[in-house]
Amino acid sequence: MSLLAEGILKTHWDQSVPVNLAHIARGMGVAMALGSTGAACALLEISRENKARITIDASHPFMHQRYGVAHALGHLALHHLRPGMRREIVVSDSYHVDYHQRMDSEANDFALRLLVPTEVLQFTLQDGHASSMEELAHLFEVPPILIKQRLADLGLRLPQPLARQGTDPNIWRK
Repeated sequence: MSLLAEGILKTHWDQSVPVNLAHIARGMGVAMALGSTGAACALLEISRENKARITIDASHPFMHQRYGVAHALGHLALHHLRPGMRREIVVSDSYHVDYHQRMDSEANDFALRLLVPTEVLQFTLQDGHASSMEELAHLFEVPPILIKQRLADLGLRLPQPLARQGTDPNIWRK
């Protein structure tokens, strides 16, 4: 998944942060529309003519919509659907997916890599452009739980403030 997500970013990403998913979808030849999708925040459909379309339900929270689109793009890039098929993307408040479902797990991994590109996250942490989970979440327009997951996946840590870098945790209590 990592190479595929990186390939999509290299081919279709305009280098903007937060990642412009509409631009990427357009580059991939995917039509985007607003509409009613019921419980799903996004609906991915592939016509019999092999034309992909993602319908987003504006009644769902913005972060769910972003994640739903990234997840749908993952299903497309990973060729999980064939012409004539459709897939509802339901996003829970915890952004949990059923990891027993291989395709959902793969699309989730793809979505995380697409929404929070590795190089940008590393640069942001190294140059001190963000020092908290909330700042990173705001920068990438994703919920903090996805930042936490991405940091864990990459083995990265948030920088510690100077006051907390001492070896004695009681240094400030004296």
